Amino acid sequence: MQYNSQAVTSCRFENGQWYCYVILVLFTFALPLGILGNVAAVLNYTCFRRTSSLSTSNVFLLNLALCDSAWTLTLPFTIYFSLQRSFHRDIQIFCQLKKIFFNINIYGSIFFLTLISFDRYAGTVHPISSLRWWDACKAKLCCACVWIFLFLGCIPELFVTFALQRPGNVTVCMDHIQGPFVLFKTMSIIKTLVGFALPFSVMLVFYGMTVQVLRGLPRGKRRGGGGQWVGKPLMLITAALLVFVVSFVPYHVMMMTLVFMRINDQVTPANVHVLYASYEFFEAMCSVSSCLDPVLYILASDRFQKRLQALRRGQYRGLCCRRSRRVPNDSLGGLTALFRGRTTDFYLVSSGIQSCNLTVN
Repeated sequence: MQYNSQAVTSCRFENGQWYCYVILVLFTFALPLGILGNVAAVLNYTCFRRTSSLSTSNVFLLNLALCDSAWTLTLPFTIYFSLQRSFHRDIQIFCQLKKIFFNINIYGSIFFLTLISFDRYAGTVHPISSLRWWDACKAKLCCACVWIFLFLGCIPELFVTFALQRPGNVTVCMDHIQGPFVLFKTMSIIKTLVGFALPFSVMLVFYGMTVQVLRGLPRGKRRGGGGQWVGKPLMLITAALLVFVVSFVPYHVMMMTLVFMRINDQVTPANVHVLYASYEFFEAMCSVSSCLDPVLYILASDRFQKRLQALRRGQYRGLCCRRSRRVPNDSLGGLTALFRGRTTDFYLVSSGIQSCNLTVN
């Protein structure tokens, strides 16, 4: 297939290309919101937490904030190098770091959002049994595996990302999208299938089962402690899917569109600038996730998680609470050590809401 990679458009503001200014506005919008939201989240989960250890949910949210921060902190340098006309000797390193941090941000966010969906599934559908096989240590192990996978996946980017000086003293960052077609097709398909389609499918399955369980609760039991509606956990699910769809779906759809168009020889000098301008725009749209993820930090707090789990555990406590308002110690089995010295309120509904205080000696 005849294809001239030099025809690939690049975002240079001095050329008056309109989409460059749109990308600049997008980066300028994402920069303050992303930095403030994610730095606040990192500080909240590290310096200002109330307990000595993080919950499983907060472990994933902390790593999600770190992924967003890595990409957000490169935006000032992206804006600076885009506005500069002269060649910089450090731009080669910047191009490689920018691509690495971009991949960490987008695919790290995808994997951690998927793990959050599993954590919500375990806490909602299996609130009792999950206490035996799911804890913060296993969550940290999952995060370590994700980071190792991310860094291994970034190694090929070091060999296909480089700075190129073009006529007119214009310097651009080139990556696999402008490289040989076989390389571009292979990397694009692997990223789309392994880094996007598979995690997205897993997330939909977990959230689908979670929603099914929540909606299957009797109408009276759709209130947890303090009168909180089941609609609040559904808000978290909606927010997570919204982040995924808005930030990551357009980018991968555009990338696969370029693959199929190049396979069918449909990329021509007449449409190449429009296609790659669209690709750059949707690539920049991925930075929106750093602005939307702080919404998840608010919804997925520890207090919210406890309400969600108490809602489901109320179903298992129903039988013992109907027989007696005090439950013997041996009825709690393996949970005695976990709840020792604490008083927990479980709210049940039986023609009205009644509360059942369980005290464990």
